Amino acid sequence: MSGSRTRPDCGIALERVDIAAGPHDERLSIDDPREDGLAGVVGGSTYLDAYLRTDCELVRLYAD
Repeated sequence: MSGSRTRPDCGIALERVDIAAGPHDERLSIDDPREDGLAGVVGGSTYLDAYLRTDCELVRLYAD
């Protein structure tokens, strides 16, 4: 997880926020072919980190 982020188009700092989904509030993830999965055959998962710019309510997701 990256400690801080800035919005690429304006350089304003983004605040890290928690984001979850599903009935058990699972962390969001994506299938990532760069990560090793089951027995090195299927791609693994990468968790997403959410960052918020509070004044315009923009949320960006990053797969670090």
